[in-house]
Amino acid sequence: MFFRRHTARVLSAALLLLLPAMAGCSSNVGGYDYKAGQAQQAYSAHQATVVSVQAVSIHGDTRSHQTLGGFLGSAVGMLVGSTIGGGSGHALGAAGGALVGGAAGVGAGTLTSRETGLQITLRDDYGNEEIVVQGAEPALQPGQRVRVVVGKDGTRRVTPIY
Repeated sequence: MFFRRHTARVLSAALLLLLPAMAGCSSNVGGYDYKAGQAQQAYSAHQATVVSVQAVSIHGDTRSHQTLGGFLGSAVGMLVGSTIGGGSGHALGAAGGALVGGAAGVGAGTLTSRETGLQITLRDDYGNEEIVVQGAEPALQPGQRVRVVVGKDGTRRVTPIY
């Protein structure tokens, strides 16, 4: 009995550490974030002025986060639930714990797949406007001069001019 409770406590602590770490799996789509394949590439750039900045929610790969969260939650819930009761109560506790833990893990996975971002309206020196959506870093303000970095595939990122 002691071994089961000890194992359940250790695995519960592991789950509490792993679920927040899932937030590190977010997309990182800020103005200074590049993927490995984007390094050592030539980009064009132009300058513009920020007209407005609106906070938005960027939704990442929810399905993979939900799957991982559900799996981890079910496993820990099953182990914790199996420490409840005696005899057939272990099986019922394990099943209930797996259901509750899985649901909690899916919910945590959904929350970790969201990132706060910015919808940035820009006006170039010729009066043309464009809107770029990216992560919240770097912070930008209306009236600020910025550099719009344009990739060969048309992707854009906005960084301040210092």
